[in-house]
Amino acid sequence: MMTAEERDRIIAILQERGARLPCSRCGNPNFSLIEGYFNHPFQPEMTNNMVIGGPMVPSVGVVCTRCGLVSFHALGALGLMPPQNTAQNEQAQS
Repeated sequence: MMTAEERDRIIAILQERGARLPCSRCGNPNFSLIEGYFNHPFQPEMTNNMVIGGPMVPSVGVVCTRCGLVSFHALGALGLMPPQNTAQNEQAQS
């Protein structure tokens, strides 16, 4: 679970970036941050097989308090991803 500090930082960044519009489905202006993280896998090409352990988009989710619409915000785009260890990445690629 995320800490109160992480939650407050995420909310502040979303507000700074203008993520304040009402729900696109019901017009409700109130959202709640889902207190946890999501990893959305994506496929580099269209196939019938899913690649397990492939690339992912780490995200946080917000949910409309009226209709339950869930939307996701990529942590990297919000500047919330920790720096990656370049040496580990280079070893993993070789």
